[in-house]
Amino acid sequence: MQRSVARGTLALVLACSLLAACNRRVFEHVDNVCFRTIKEVVHVPTEKAADILIVVDNSGSMAEEQQNLVDNFLNQDAGECPLQDLANIPDEYKNPVRSLYANGGVLSRCGFIQLLSAFENDFRVGVITTDVDVCDNEYLQGGDSWGFHPQRGCLQPDAAPGAGGRKLIAATDLKDDDAGNDDFAGRFAATLANIRTFGSPFERGLDAVDLFFHAPAERRAPGCADDLATFRRDDAALVVMFLTDEEDCSHGQGGMLEVFGDEGAVERCGAWDTTSYWNNVQPDRCYSNADELSPVAGYADALRAVDEQVKVAVIAGGIGDAGSITASGCLVGANGAPVGGDVDGDGVNDTCFESRGLSNYSTSGMPCDADDPASHGGLPCCVADAGSRYYQLAELIGSAATDSICNASFRSTMLDIAAFIAAVDQVALAEPPANPAAIIVEVTRAGSATVETVPPLPVGTSCADADGWLLLDERFIQLCGSARPGPGDTIAVAAAGSSSAACDVVQF
Repeated sequence: MQRSVARGTLALVLACSLLAACNRRVFEHVDNVCFRTIKEVVHVPTEKAADILIVVDNSGSMAEEQQNLVDNFLNQDAGECPLQDLANIPDEYKNPVRSLYANGGVLSRCGFIQLLSAFENDFRVGVITTDVDVCDNEYLQGGDSWGFHPQRGCLQPDAAPGAGGRKLIAATDLKDDDAGNDDFAGRFAATLANIRTFGSPFERGLDAVDLFFHAPAERRAPGCADDLATFRRDDAALVVMFLTDEEDCSHGQGGMLEVFGDEGAVERCGAWDTTSYWNNVQPDRCYSNADELSPVAGYADALRAVDEQVKVAVIAGGIGDAGSITASGCLVGANGAPVGGDVDGDGVNDTCFESRGLSNYSTSGMPCDADDPASHGGLPCCVADAGSRYYQLAELIGSAATDSICNASFRSTMLDIAAFIAAVDQVALAEPPANPAAIIVEVTRAGSATVETVPPLPVGTSCADADGWLLLDERFIQLCGSARPGPGDTIAVAAAGSSSAACDVVQF
């Protein structure tokens, strides 16, 4: 065992050989297996402000998933959610502990924006799409009546182009003199209705975020030159949330656009030109030529350049429990949970056919022909293809929340994401700890160098009546009573993870 002190706060080093036993001071016994260290450090902001960018896949297969997002944004049923007046949250629900919004708690039927409001967060919510073309409706899939909606670098408004729509939903809307902007549920639904599913079949979610934050004004679509300045505040935390049923196809960094091919080389917005349709680069290359896509690490670096403490949430193709997702093509299971993956270890999905983004092509002769199951291996087409690049981004960023788009409802995940964004008294661990009794929780108060060790509380303790920390739902550390941090404090949590890994020296 080696010991190291970092920044005068918590230090824990685990070192051992793969062939030797791990001698871990904080565990009850010694095994011949090494476990990687979970480390989480959370800095509580002095002001709870968050700029939340939701990246929505607007390709042809996303209608149901977009509606699921709308349904879980705000619940207008007062019988299910008591938070209907967001400008006046009842005191008993302000900054709620997890038991209030999880596992059947009184707020567990509320929506994402309602829980953000309960945490008294000064939020801004903007929506962009995975389409980086100048406009959508590239091949008139929306018909002449849809027209062409600006995409690249654009926040999507809550009304059709030219109709004076608003591009942000903000907590301050509830405090101004304009009563017309207070209907968050209606406005968010209108925003998604204005996006629909007429976007590019090249779903470039990582490029879309990169362009939104870094593209010069002249590279943005018409009417969007000022959208970044409208959205981003210097003193607000940044949160980026992805919702997609396909793999990321970003190829805009590191010179890969020239290698992969530029499907948008001929730019248009307001006219249909069959001669330049996708510039002869086909969407299948997103899968067949995945080695020609830009490395995910570059996009993680670009996000950190905007905010070193950026948080990422991903709802994409995957299986497993929320917070511990494995990228995979998936279906919605009989119990509403995602199912899929390679069961027999041959490298092929045994549950559903991954159609490379063509799950909505189900008519005769199409890749997901419902009347010809033999054309797709006798398996049903996956609802979503594996979103491995998005989950890789979440892993690289570290401060992340994940779930599968094949969940029948995102509600509990959306609430967890809201808490992940705004809560100051909860830390989400990357995975369940190997030994819950050996978790170390410390708090350093703002302006102080003294590190306070927070005591654990017995299972079943009411957080409202005790001082210390609880482990909830296997991987959430809830701080209670006087242990709850305040603005400017830092929380540090360490434990051994439940997944075995090579024992390198881990220091923090």
